[in-house]
Amino acid sequence: MKMMLAIVLALALATPAWASAESGEGPMTLTVGLTAPMTGNFFTNKWDTNMADVDLRELIHGNNTIAWEQNGRFALNQTVVHSLETQMDGGDKTYSFMLNENLAYCDGTLIAARDYVFSILLLSSPEFAALGGVPTELSYLKGYDDFVAGSPFSGVRITGEHSFNVTIDGRFLPHFYELMLLNVTPYPIGVIAPECAVADDGSGAYIDGPFTQELLRATILNEESGYLYAPAVTAGPYRLINFDEVDQIVRLAKNPYYTGNFEGVIPQVDELTVVYVSSADGLKQLEQGTLDLLCRVADGTMIEAGIEQAMMNRMDRAIYLRTGLAFISFACELEFTDSANLRKAITYLVDQYDLSTNFTLGFGMPVYGYYGMGQWMAEENPDLLEKYEKMLDHELAVSYLEADGWILNEDGDRYRMEIDTVRHRAAEDGSLERLALRWAQPEETALSKMLEDAMRPHMEAVGIELEVERMPFDMLLSLYYRQENRNYHMFNLSTDFSLVFDPFFAFHTGDEYQGLANRTGIMDEELMLRALAMRQTEAQNIEGYVEKWALFQDRFDELQPMVPLFSSVYADFYRTDLQMYYPSAYYSWATAIVYSYIGEPPAEDEVGEDEAWLALDDEGW
Repeated sequence: MKMMLAIVLALALATPAWASAESGEGPMTLTVGLTAPMTGNFFTNKWDTNMADVDLRELIHGNNTIAWEQNGRFALNQTVVHSLETQMDGGDKTYSFMLNENLAYCDGTLIAARDYVFSILLLSSPEFAALGGVPTELSYLKGYDDFVAGSPFSGVRITGEHSFNVTIDGRFLPHFYELMLLNVTPYPIGVIAPECAVADDGSGAYIDGPFTQELLRATILNEESGYLYAPAVTAGPYRLINFDEVDQIVRLAKNPYYTGNFEGVIPQVDELTVVYVSSADGLKQLEQGTLDLLCRVADGTMIEAGIEQAMMNRMDRAIYLRTGLAFISFACELEFTDSANLRKAITYLVDQYDLSTNFTLGFGMPVYGYYGMGQWMAEENPDLLEKYEKMLDHELAVSYLEADGWILNEDGDRYRMEIDTVRHRAAEDGSLERLALRWAQPEETALSKMLEDAMRPHMEAVGIELEVERMPFDMLLSLYYRQENRNYHMFNLSTDFSLVFDPFFAFHTGDEYQGLANRTGIMDEELMLRALAMRQTEAQNIEGYVEKWALFQDRFDELQPMVPLFSSVYADFYRTDLQMYYPSAYYSWATAIVYSYIGEPPAEDEVGEDEAWLALDDEGW
């Protein structure tokens, strides 16, 4: 196992030779299969963090001020920013941006400083928050509280047609991800807030004009033309043509006005068709030639099948470590699962190692905390994670249940493991409460059935009644995000962490963060403060950050708001003439596809992938 993971990591970190190559004549098209459904939220992650939608947003939106480089560091996007200067004033730090003047949206409209400042003002405004999405929390910027109360934003200034300033409040420095605090994506004010303008009278930026909740509801949330569902004016490498929600098909075309990513690369593939397929169907379609690229296969059986096809040169493959994990999330705000004792009991009723082995077939490993094996913190500290390991243990699970008062049977007598079926406990009014849990699962997923089969016998053996309901993915997400009142105690899902691992808001105790940000409903001040301590680390202090990360994991383990299951590798499979496709080097397929083309390989390829795969073969993989 360790050898396999080491080799996969070596592949993920290998440096490709970004040689230029001609792609041939005529428009180049590519059909991409995603193994997760799309919900169709194409504006921001303020309404969901579904990875399929995240990928598409990565393709549609762009010209960010900050970029994630191949070496794992954040840097200034010099395709967008001509220069950046800093100035300290009484502990506060002001960044002055000068933008390049050749930036444009996909309709040819020029992008200027007002677009970046509008983005900051829009996403942090009370009017935006009233729409139901999660507003951008910018308390680290000077004057944020006054802006939310109705004043100009003193920490955000327009200084010219192509220049603007942002000032970080000294109280929030140091910050481990300081540079990412400056990352801004431009959005078109003429589309989202027509008849409005960005103004600055000397005391800070503000939106001038009829900027209201009603206006934004019409321009953003309209189901036919709203910017959330049909953003027609965007700044990314591709533009959205249409989305067929029923058939789960998205069509994209290359943005003719795109000036390139942070390396100046412009996509060579002219049109993308993105479809939702199962891993099994995707492999069949790839072999038949109706699919060109299949992304994020996690099922071990399907990975093995794809590798076998790749070994026969019927397709190619890219395998890389996942930054996230599969998990069961508790609804910690509901009775029963609001107890850490009950949550801990359930963690001892699943065999993570067996589940990981059966589902990933060795292309993954159990995890016992809030991390993925592809995260640098976990990669550098494998020994640190051993103390969180849990084994299947009925006796320990029973001890936690009894500590929570679940010691009675349905007649109010002492519960007997060999005779009684469901545990009860005495309520405050003298009645008996029945230990019955409702579990919401996404329908038509192999993991859901496998997980239920693995856990139900153990849960019932210790006296927990289980009601499982499978539902469409979008319905499950709306319940999980608490966009509707949820009455389910458990949800099984998976997630990939963003490049900026900052769980502060994911475990924030404020009412305004419950749902889309804090999805578990856990309300623990200590957990939130330990997440805060992580971000309040000097940017270069790697050792200090990891120490605080470990303390955060300690508290997470004490509370168990989720049952971490396993983290794995992802496998992408694609046609053999798709060149320069390296998803691990640039975070995801959506960033990698910008470099890719269909045609002959470049003259030199220094990745060393053949040698690495021979090593995998020698190890029996």
